[in-house]
Amino acid sequence: MKMARSENILEQILAELGEIKQILLLNSREVLKNELNEIASTEERKQIWGLLDGLTSTADISKKVGVSLRTVQMFAFQLEEKEFVITEKRGYPKRRMDYIPSDWQLKEVSRVG
Repeated sequence: MKMARSENILEQILAELGEIKQILLLNSREVLKNELNEIASTEERKQIWGLLDGLTSTADISKKVGVSLRTVQMFAFQLEEKEFVITEKRGYPKRRMDYIPSDWQLKEVSRVG
């Protein structure tokens, strides 16, 4: 019985953290969008941003977007310097926040898990 209660409390905490995350994202959306527009200045860079899910390799992203592997690597490095992405597994960068401006209208997007 005690285990079920602990799981229920953890689920409540997770739900509340999810709500807090959404509120923070909504409050900072305009600033984030401006920063992203500045660094993701081309359609290719916007597409790359949309595919940085931590599961897709930079090689696969380069093929999907139609740019060189080096282009994807350099952009990911720039994003990492600005702390927009993390790379837990070499060659698989992941967006720190699952945010893609709605007006970018990307043809392919990967949701960060």
